Amino acid sequence: MTHQIRRGDSKRILIVSGFRIFPNQTGAHLRTGGIARALARLGYEVLIYSLAGRRKDYHLLSRTRRNRKVVDVEKNLTEETNLGLGFGLIQTAARRLNYPRVWQYELLRRGLIPARLRRALAEADLIICDSSWCPKIPGPWSRKPWFMLSHNLEHRLLEHTALRHRRFAPWMRRIESAAASTFCDIFPCAEEDMQFFRSHDSIARLRLPLIRCGVDPAVYAVPPETRARVRAELGLSGKDRLLVFSGSHFEPNLHALETLREFCRSEAEFLDREHIYVLVLGSVCETPSREGAMIMTGRVPDAIPYLAAADAGLNPVTRGSGANVKLFEYLAARLPIISTAFGVRGTELRPQVDFVQFEPHGLKSAIQAFIGERSCEQWRAHADAVWNRNRADCDIQMLVARAVAQLPDFNLRETMMASSPATPSAPGCQAAEHASVYEQTTRIAGRPSTEEAG
Repeated sequence: MTHQIRRGDSKRILIVSGFRIFPNQTGAHLRTGGIARALARLGYEVLIYSLAGRRKDYHLLSRTRRNRKVVDVEKNLTEETNLGLGFGLIQTAARRLNYPRVWQYELLRRGLIPARLRRALAEADLIICDSSWCPKIPGPWSRKPWFMLSHNLEHRLLEHTALRHRRFAPWMRRIESAAASTFCDIFPCAEEDMQFFRSHDSIARLRLPLIRCGVDPAVYAVPPETRARVRAELGLSGKDRLLVFSGSHFEPNLHALETLREFCRSEAEFLDREHIYVLVLGSVCETPSREGAMIMTGRVPDAIPYLAAADAGLNPVTRGSGANVKLFEYLAARLPIISTAFGVRGTELRPQVDFVQFEPHGLKSAIQAFIGERSCEQWRAHADAVWNRNRADCDIQMLVARAVAQLPDFNLRETMMASSPATPSAPGCQAAEHASVYEQTTRIAGRPSTEEAG
Protein backbone atom coordinates (compact mmCIF):
# COMPACT_ATOMS: atom_id res chain seq x y z
CA MET A 1 0.00 0.00 0.00
CA THR A 2 1.33 3.44 -0.93
CA HIS A 3 -0.03 6.90 -0.15
CA GLN A 4 0.44 10.23 -1.83
CA ILE A 5 -0.02 13.35 0.31
CA ARG A 6 -1.45 16.53 -1.16
CA ARG A 7 -0.50 19.42 1.11
CA GLY A 8 -2.37 22.70 1.09
CA ASP A 9 -4.92 21.22 -1.32
CA SER A 10 -8.67 21.33 -0.81
CA LYS A 11 -10.70 18.27 -0.01
CA ARG A 12 -13.64 17.30 -2.14
CA ILE A 13 -16.90 16.88 -0.26
CA LEU A 14 -19.90 15.24 -1.88
CA ILE A 15 -23.31 15.90 -0.31
CA VAL A 16 -25.93 13.39 -1.47
CA SER A 17 -29.43 14.85 -1.24
CA GLY A 18 -32.83 13.54 -2.21
CA PHE A 19 -33.98 16.85 -3.68
CA ARG A 20 -32.66 20.04 -5.21
CA ILE A 21 -31.32 22.47 -2.60
CA PHE A 22 -30.86 25.80 -4.42
CA PRO A 23 -32.58 28.16 -4.43
CA ASN A 24 -33.68 27.40 -0.86
CA GLN A 25 -37.45 27.00 -0.42
CA THR A 26 -37.77 25.14 2.89
CA GLY A 27 -36.02 25.01 6.23
CA ALA A 28 -34.29 21.77 5.17
CA HIS A 29 -33.01 23.45 2.00
CA LEU A 30 -31.78 26.40 4.05
CA ARG A 31 -29.94 24.16 6.52
CA THR A 32 -28.26 21.97 3.89
CA GLY A 33 -27.49 24.93 1.66
CA GLY A 34 -26.09 26.96 4.55
CA ILE A 35 -23.79 24.13 5.63
CA ALA A 36 -22.63 23.59 2.04
CA ARG A 37 -21.84 27.31 1.65
CA ALA A 38 -19.97 27.34 4.96
CA LEU A 39 -17.86 24.35 3.93
CA ALA A 40 -17.05 25.98 0.59
CA ARG A 41 -15.99 29.19 2.34
CA LEU A 42 -13.73 27.17 4.63
CA GLY A 43 -11.84 26.00 1.54
CA TYR A 44 -13.43 22.66 0.66
CA GLU A 45 -14.61 21.84 -2.86
CA VAL A 46 -18.28 21.00 -2.37
CA LEU A 47 -20.56 19.21 -4.81
CA ILE A 48 -24.22 18.66 -3.92
CA TYR A 49 -25.68 15.83 -5.95
CA SER A 50 -29.48 16.04 -5.89
CA LEU A 51 -31.32 12.91 -6.96
CA ALA A 52 -34.41 14.64 -8.36
CA GLY A 53 -35.48 18.12 -9.42
CA ARG A 54 -38.50 20.33 -8.94
CA ARG A 55 -41.61 20.41 -11.09
CA LYS A 56 -40.38 23.33 -13.21
CA ASP A 57 -37.12 21.51 -13.94
CA TYR A 58 -39.00 18.76 -15.75
CA HIS A 59 -41.06 21.25 -17.73
CA LEU A 60 -37.79 22.69 -18.99
CA LEU A 61 -36.47 19.17 -19.60
CA SER A 62 -39.20 18.50 -22.16
CA ARG A 63 -37.91 21.46 -24.19
CA THR A 64 -34.15 21.17 -23.67
CA ARG A 65 -33.70 17.37 -23.63
CA ARG A 66 -31.10 17.73 -20.88
CA ASN A 67 -31.06 15.13 -18.15
CA ARG A 68 -29.18 17.12 -15.55
CA LYS A 69 -28.81 20.65 -14.32
CA VAL A 70 -25.46 21.96 -13.06
CA VAL A 71 -25.40 25.24 -11.16
CA ASP A 72 -22.33 27.03 -9.89
CA VAL A 73 -23.74 28.43 -6.61
CA GLU A 74 -20.61 30.27 -5.51
CA LYS A 75 -16.85 29.70 -5.41
CA ASN A 76 -16.09 26.07 -4.47
CA LEU A 77 -19.80 25.12 -4.42
CA THR A 78 -21.67 23.38 -7.23
CA GLU A 79 -25.04 21.65 -7.29
CA GLU A 80 -25.82 18.98 -9.85
CA THR A 81 -29.45 17.87 -10.07
CA ASN A 82 -30.36 14.60 -11.75
CA LEU A 83 -33.29 15.15 -14.11
CA GLY A 84 -33.50 11.58 -15.38
CA LEU A 85 -37.12 10.64 -15.85
CA GLY A 86 -36.84 7.48 -13.74
CA PHE A 87 -36.24 9.28 -10.44
CA GLY A 88 -38.53 12.13 -11.48
CA LEU A 89 -41.50 9.84 -12.19
CA ILE A 90 -41.03 7.87 -8.96
CA GLN A 91 -40.88 11.10 -6.97
CA THR A 92 -44.03 12.43 -8.66
CA ALA A 93 -45.95 9.20 -8.09
CA ALA A 94 -44.92 9.01 -4.42
CA ARG A 95 -46.01 12.60 -3.81
CA ARG A 96 -49.37 12.08 -5.47
CA LEU A 97 -49.93 8.92 -3.43
CA ASN A 98 -48.77 10.80 -0.31
CA TYR A 99 -45.99 8.32 0.49
CA PRO A 100 -42.76 9.29 2.30
CA ARG A 101 -39.38 8.97 0.57
CA VAL A 102 -39.03 5.26 1.30
CA TRP A 103 -38.45 4.68 -2.41
CA GLN A 104 -35.41 6.98 -2.28
CA TYR A 105 -33.89 5.16 0.68
CA GLU A 106 -34.39 1.74 -0.90
CA LEU A 107 -32.91 2.72 -4.28
CA LEU A 108 -29.82 4.22 -2.63
CA ARG A 109 -29.42 1.28 -0.24
CA ARG A 110 -29.36 -1.08 -3.22
CA GLY A 111 -26.92 1.08 -5.21
CA LEU A 112 -29.48 1.83 -7.93
CA ILE A 113 -28.14 5.29 -8.74
CA PRO A 114 -27.36 7.44 -11.80
CA ALA A 115 -23.96 6.99 -13.45
CA ARG A 116 -23.01 10.59 -12.66
CA LEU A 117 -23.50 9.94 -8.95
CA ARG A 118 -21.30 6.86 -9.20
CA ARG A 119 -18.53 8.97 -10.67
CA ALA A 120 -18.97 11.67 -8.06
CA LEU A 121 -18.77 9.08 -5.27
CA ALA A 122 -15.56 7.68 -6.77
CA GLU A 123 -13.99 11.14 -6.83
CA ALA A 124 -15.00 12.46 -3.42
CA ASP A 125 -12.69 12.60 -0.41
CA LEU A 126 -15.62 12.84 2.05
CA ILE A 127 -19.30 12.02 1.62
CA ILE A 128 -22.19 13.54 3.58
CA CYS A 129 -25.66 12.00 3.46
CA ASP A 130 -28.33 14.67 3.69
CA SER A 131 -30.71 13.24 6.34
CA SER A 132 -31.70 9.72 7.41
CA TRP A 133 -33.48 9.26 4.08
CA CYS A 134 -30.07 9.02 2.37
CA PRO A 135 -28.21 5.83 3.43
CA LYS A 136 -24.65 4.82 2.63
CA ILE A 137 -24.48 3.59 -0.96
CA PRO A 138 -22.78 0.23 -1.56
CA GLY A 139 -19.80 0.15 -3.87
CA PRO A 140 -16.02 0.66 -3.97
CA TRP A 141 -16.50 4.03 -2.25
CA SER A 142 -18.10 2.49 0.85
CA ARG A 143 -14.79 2.55 2.78
CA LYS A 144 -14.41 6.32 2.38
CA PRO A 145 -15.39 8.63 5.27
CA TRP A 146 -19.20 8.86 5.31
CA PHE A 147 -21.07 11.31 7.53
CA MET A 148 -24.76 12.02 8.07
CA LEU A 149 -26.38 15.41 8.37
CA SER A 150 -29.36 15.17 10.73
CA HIS A 151 -32.19 17.67 10.30
CA ASN A 152 -34.27 16.14 13.09
CA LEU A 153 -35.33 12.68 14.21
CA GLU A 154 -37.32 11.56 11.19
CA HIS A 155 -39.05 8.72 13.03
CA ARG A 156 -40.52 11.20 15.53
CA LEU A 157 -41.82 13.37 12.71
CA LEU A 158 -43.43 10.33 11.11
CA GLU A 159 -45.13 9.50 14.41
CA HIS A 160 -47.04 12.81 14.21
CA THR A 161 -48.21 12.57 10.61
CA ALA A 162 -51.01 10.83 8.72
CA LEU A 163 -51.44 7.07 9.12
CA ARG A 164 -49.85 6.32 5.75
CA HIS A 165 -46.64 7.99 6.93
CA ARG A 166 -46.96 6.95 10.57
CA ARG A 167 -46.73 3.25 9.71
CA PHE A 168 -43.11 3.83 8.63
CA ALA A 169 -42.05 5.35 11.97
CA PRO A 170 -40.77 2.05 13.50
CA TRP A 171 -38.86 1.31 10.28
CA MET A 172 -37.23 4.76 10.36
CA ARG A 173 -36.42 4.40 14.05
CA ARG A 174 -34.44 1.25 13.26
CA ILE A 175 -32.55 3.12 10.53
CA GLU A 176 -31.73 6.03 12.80
CA SER A 177 -30.74 3.69 15.63
CA ALA A 178 -28.27 1.94 13.29
CA ALA A 179 -26.82 5.23 12.02
CA ALA A 180 -24.55 5.49 15.06
CA SER A 181 -22.67 2.38 13.92
CA THR A 182 -22.99 3.03 10.18
CA PHE A 183 -21.43 6.48 9.75
CA CYS A 184 -18.04 7.88 10.73
CA ASP A 185 -19.96 10.57 12.57
CA ILE A 186 -23.26 12.45 12.57
CA PHE A 187 -23.95 16.18 12.62
CA PRO A 188 -27.04 16.63 14.83
CA CYS A 189 -29.11 19.82 14.77
CA ALA A 190 -30.20 19.91 18.42
CA GLU A 191 -29.70 18.23 21.77
CA GLU A 192 -32.68 15.94 21.08
CA ASP A 193 -31.17 14.10 18.10
CA MET A 194 -27.68 14.29 19.63
CA GLN A 195 -28.89 12.41 22.72
CA PHE A 196 -30.71 9.84 20.59
CA PHE A 197 -27.63 9.02 18.52
CA ARG A 198 -25.44 9.05 21.63
CA SER A 199 -27.73 6.48 23.28
CA HIS A 200 -27.17 4.12 20.32
CA ASP A 201 -23.40 4.59 20.22
CA SER A 202 -22.54 1.60 22.42
CA ILE A 203 -18.77 2.13 22.33
CA ALA A 204 -18.90 5.95 22.64
CA ARG A 205 -17.11 6.30 19.30
CA LEU A 206 -18.93 9.31 17.90
CA ARG A 207 -18.10 12.94 18.57
CA LEU A 208 -21.52 14.13 17.28
CA PRO A 209 -20.45 17.72 16.48
CA LEU A 210 -23.55 19.88 16.89
CA ILE A 211 -24.50 22.12 13.96
CA ARG A 212 -27.61 24.00 14.98
CA CYS A 213 -29.99 25.29 12.31
CA GLY A 214 -27.97 28.47 11.89
CA VAL A 215 -28.07 30.90 8.99
CA ASP A 216 -25.78 33.34 7.24
CA PRO A 217 -26.53 36.75 8.82
CA ALA A 218 -25.20 38.68 5.81
CA VAL A 219 -28.06 37.33 3.69
CA TYR A 220 -30.62 39.10 5.91
CA ALA A 221 -29.20 42.58 5.39
CA VAL A 222 -31.50 44.39 2.93
CA PRO A 223 -31.56 47.86 1.34
CA PRO A 224 -33.13 50.49 3.66
CA GLU A 225 -36.14 51.03 1.42
CA THR A 226 -37.14 47.33 1.47
CA ARG A 227 -39.25 47.52 4.62
CA ALA A 228 -41.38 50.45 3.47
CA ARG A 229 -41.81 48.99 -0.02
CA VAL A 230 -43.03 45.57 1.14
CA ARG A 231 -45.31 47.04 3.81
CA ALA A 232 -46.89 49.28 1.17
CA GLU A 233 -47.43 46.25 -1.06
CA LEU A 234 -49.19 44.56 1.85
CA GLY A 235 -51.38 47.61 2.42
CA LEU A 236 -50.00 48.37 5.89
CA SER A 237 -49.70 51.80 7.48
CA GLY A 238 -47.03 53.10 9.84
CA LYS A 239 -49.11 52.33 12.94
CA ASP A 240 -49.76 48.70 11.98
CA ARG A 241 -47.69 45.96 13.61
CA LEU A 242 -46.88 42.89 11.54
CA LEU A 243 -46.15 39.48 13.11
CA VAL A 244 -44.67 36.97 10.66
CA PHE A 245 -45.04 33.19 10.78
CA SER A 246 -42.79 31.53 8.22
CA GLY A 247 -43.06 27.87 7.28
CA SER A 248 -43.20 25.18 4.64
CA HIS A 249 -46.06 22.76 3.89
CA PHE A 250 -45.10 20.52 6.79
CA GLU A 251 -47.48 18.92 9.28
CA PRO A 252 -46.28 20.74 12.47
CA ASN A 253 -46.53 24.04 10.57
CA LEU A 254 -49.97 23.17 9.22
CA HIS A 255 -51.17 22.40 12.74
CA ALA A 256 -49.77 25.74 13.94
CA LEU A 257 -51.45 27.52 11.02
CA GLU A 258 -54.87 26.21 12.06
CA THR A 259 -54.24 27.45 15.61
CA LEU A 260 -53.34 30.88 14.23
CA ARG A 261 -56.33 30.97 11.92
CA GLU A 262 -58.70 30.22 14.78
CA PHE A 263 -57.01 32.87 16.93
CA CYS A 264 -57.37 35.52 14.24
CA ARG A 265 -61.06 34.71 13.85
CA SER A 266 -61.88 34.68 17.57
CA GLU A 267 -59.79 37.76 18.38
CA ALA A 268 -60.63 39.80 15.27
CA GLU A 269 -61.85 42.78 17.31
CA PHE A 270 -58.71 42.84 19.48
CA LEU A 271 -56.39 42.58 16.48
CA ASP A 272 -58.25 45.33 14.62
CA ARG A 273 -58.22 47.64 17.64
CA GLU A 274 -54.49 47.17 18.20
CA HIS A 275 -53.61 47.32 14.48
CA ILE A 276 -52.06 43.84 14.55
CA TYR A 277 -51.63 41.76 11.39
CA VAL A 278 -50.32 38.20 11.04
CA LEU A 279 -48.31 37.43 7.91
CA VAL A 280 -48.22 33.73 7.00
CA LEU A 281 -45.16 33.39 4.81
CA GLY A 282 -44.28 30.49 2.54
CA SER A 283 -45.78 27.25 1.29
CA VAL A 284 -47.44 26.43 4.63
CA CYS A 285 -50.37 28.11 2.87
CA GLU A 286 -50.42 27.07 -0.79
CA THR A 287 -52.15 30.10 -2.30
CA PRO A 288 -52.08 33.84 -1.53
CA SER A 289 -55.15 35.06 0.32
CA ARG A 290 -56.33 37.48 2.98
CA GLU A 291 -58.75 36.86 5.81
CA GLY A 292 -59.22 39.66 8.33
CA ALA A 293 -55.93 40.23 10.14
CA MET A 294 -54.29 37.23 8.47
CA ILE A 295 -52.31 37.80 5.28
CA MET A 296 -51.08 34.67 3.44
CA THR A 297 -48.43 34.97 0.73
CA GLY A 298 -48.19 31.38 -0.49
CA ARG A 299 -44.81 30.31 -1.84
CA VAL A 300 -42.50 33.30 -2.46
CA PRO A 301 -39.16 33.43 -4.34
CA ASP A 302 -37.47 35.28 -1.48
CA ALA A 303 -38.71 35.45 2.12
CA ILE A 304 -36.11 37.94 3.36
CA PRO A 305 -37.87 41.16 2.22
CA TYR A 306 -40.99 40.04 4.09
CA LEU A 307 -38.95 39.46 7.24
CA ALA A 308 -37.61 43.00 6.88
CA ALA A 309 -41.20 44.28 6.73
CA ALA A 310 -42.21 42.51 9.96
CA ASP A 311 -42.15 43.80 13.54
CA ALA A 312 -41.79 40.39 15.23
CA GLY A 313 -41.26 36.74 14.38
CA LEU A 314 -44.02 34.40 15.53
CA ASN A 315 -43.62 30.65 16.17
CA PRO A 316 -46.76 28.88 17.47
CA VAL A 317 -45.39 25.39 16.67
CA THR A 318 -46.08 22.80 19.40
CA ARG A 319 -45.00 19.53 17.77
CA GLY A 320 -42.21 18.09 15.63
CA SER A 321 -38.57 17.22 16.20
CA GLY A 322 -35.16 18.83 16.00
CA ALA A 323 -35.19 22.62 15.72
CA ASN A 324 -37.02 25.24 13.67
CA VAL A 325 -34.88 27.05 11.10
CA LYS A 326 -37.42 29.90 11.18
CA LEU A 327 -36.21 30.85 14.68
CA PHE A 328 -32.69 31.36 13.39
CA GLU A 329 -34.01 33.36 10.45
CA TYR A 330 -35.94 35.65 12.82
CA LEU A 331 -32.80 36.16 14.90
CA ALA A 332 -30.62 36.95 11.87
CA ALA A 333 -33.27 39.37 10.55
CA ARG A 334 -33.11 41.11 13.96
CA LEU A 335 -36.74 40.41 14.78
CA PRO A 336 -38.01 40.11 18.34
CA ILE A 337 -39.53 36.66 18.85
CA ILE A 338 -42.91 35.55 20.21
CA SER A 339 -42.84 31.79 20.57
CA THR A 340 -44.03 28.73 22.41
CA ALA A 341 -41.46 27.01 24.62
CA PHE A 342 -41.48 24.12 22.16
CA GLY A 343 -40.83 26.51 19.29
CA VAL A 344 -37.40 27.55 20.60
CA ARG A 345 -36.10 24.01 21.16
CA GLY A 346 -32.60 23.63 19.78
CA THR A 347 -31.62 27.16 20.86
CA GLU A 348 -30.24 28.71 24.04
CA LEU A 349 -32.90 31.47 24.11
CA ARG A 350 -34.25 32.34 27.55
CA PRO A 351 -37.98 33.02 28.05
CA GLN A 352 -38.98 36.61 28.83
CA VAL A 353 -35.32 37.62 28.38
CA ASP A 354 -34.55 36.70 24.78
CA PHE A 355 -38.12 36.08 23.60
CA VAL A 356 -41.75 36.51 24.64
CA GLN A 357 -43.07 33.08 25.58
CA PHE A 358 -46.65 31.88 25.23
CA GLU A 359 -48.51 28.61 25.08
CA PRO A 360 -51.34 27.83 22.65
CA HIS A 361 -54.10 29.60 24.58
CA GLY A 362 -51.95 32.51 25.71
CA LEU A 363 -51.13 34.24 22.44
CA LYS A 364 -53.36 37.25 23.14
CA SER A 365 -51.59 37.94 26.46
CA ALA A 366 -48.20 37.57 24.76
CA ILE A 367 -49.16 40.09 22.07
CA GLN A 368 -50.44 42.50 24.72
CA ALA A 369 -47.11 42.18 26.55
CA PHE A 370 -45.25 42.73 23.30
CA ILE A 371 -47.23 45.89 22.54
CA GLY A 372 -46.94 47.32 26.05
CA GLU A 373 -43.36 46.50 26.92
CA ARG A 374 -41.42 48.36 24.19
CA SER A 375 -41.84 50.50 21.09
CA CYS A 376 -40.96 49.01 17.69
CA GLU A 377 -37.61 50.82 17.76
CA GLN A 378 -36.84 49.51 21.24
CA TRP A 379 -37.75 45.98 20.19
CA ARG A 380 -35.39 46.27 17.22
CA ALA A 381 -32.53 47.27 19.54
CA HIS A 382 -33.49 44.39 21.85
CA ALA A 383 -33.47 41.92 18.95
CA ASP A 384 -30.05 43.16 17.87
CA ALA A 385 -28.72 42.54 21.39
CA VAL A 386 -30.25 39.03 21.45
CA TRP A 387 -28.54 38.19 18.15
CA ASN A 388 -25.17 39.42 19.42
CA ARG A 389 -25.49 37.36 22.62
CA ASN A 390 -26.42 34.20 20.72
CA ARG A 391 -24.47 34.60 17.48
CA ALA A 392 -22.02 31.76 18.16
CA ASP A 393 -24.98 29.35 18.19
CA CYS A 394 -26.81 30.94 15.25
CA ASP A 395 -24.18 31.90 12.64
CA ILE A 396 -23.85 28.92 10.29
CA GLN A 397 -20.25 29.75 9.37
CA MET A 398 -19.17 29.69 13.01
CA LEU A 399 -21.17 26.54 13.72
CA VAL A 400 -19.72 24.57 10.79
CA ALA A 401 -16.15 25.70 11.45
CA ARG A 402 -16.46 24.59 15.06
CA ALA A 403 -18.00 21.23 14.09
CA VAL A 404 -15.52 20.13 11.41
CA ALA A 405 -12.57 21.21 13.59
CA GLN A 406 -13.48 18.24 15.81
CA LEU A 407 -13.14 15.69 12.99
CA PRO A 408 -9.69 14.65 11.67
CA ASP A 409 -11.17 13.56 8.32
CA PHE A 410 -11.92 17.24 7.57
CA ASN A 411 -8.30 18.32 8.12
CA LEU A 412 -7.41 20.55 5.16
CA ARG A 413 -3.64 20.44 5.66
CA GLU A 414 -3.21 17.14 3.93
CA THR A 415 -5.33 14.81 1.83
CA MET A 416 -4.31 11.17 1.54
CA MET A 417 -4.79 9.48 -1.84
CA ALA A 418 -4.59 5.72 -1.31
CA SER A 419 -3.64 3.38 -4.12
CA SER A 420 -5.20 0.46 -2.22
CA PRO A 421 -7.81 0.27 0.55
CA ALA A 422 -6.61 1.21 4.02
CA THR A 423 -7.92 -0.03 7.34
CA PRO A 424 -10.53 2.49 8.50
CA SER A 425 -10.28 4.00 11.97
CA ALA A 426 -14.06 3.58 12.33
CA PRO A 427 -16.67 1.76 10.22
CA GLY A 428 -16.53 3.20 6.70
CA CYS A 429 -13.86 5.84 7.51
CA GLN A 430 -10.88 6.18 5.22
CA ALA A 431 -9.14 8.83 3.15
CA ALA A 432 -10.35 8.89 -0.44
CA GLU A 433 -9.24 8.69 -4.03
CA HIS A 434 -10.23 11.40 -6.51
CA ALA A 435 -10.58 12.07 -10.27
CA SER A 436 -12.59 14.26 -12.70
CA VAL A 437 -16.37 14.87 -12.38
CA TYR A 438 -15.57 17.59 -9.85
CA GLU A 439 -13.22 19.17 -12.37
CA GLN A 440 -16.02 19.12 -14.95
CA THR A 441 -18.58 20.72 -12.68
CA THR A 442 -16.35 23.20 -10.83
CA ARG A 443 -14.59 24.30 -14.01
CA ILE A 444 -17.63 26.48 -14.69
CA ALA A 445 -16.69 28.82 -11.84
CA GLY A 446 -17.64 32.43 -12.43
CA ARG A 447 -20.88 31.64 -14.28
CA PRO A 448 -24.08 32.06 -12.26
CA SER A 449 -25.84 29.05 -13.76
CA THR A 450 -24.94 26.38 -16.25
CA GLU A 451 -27.02 23.52 -17.60
CA GLU A 452 -25.20 20.62 -19.25
CA ALA A 453 -26.56 17.99 -21.60
CA GLY A 454 -26.53 14.40 -20.40
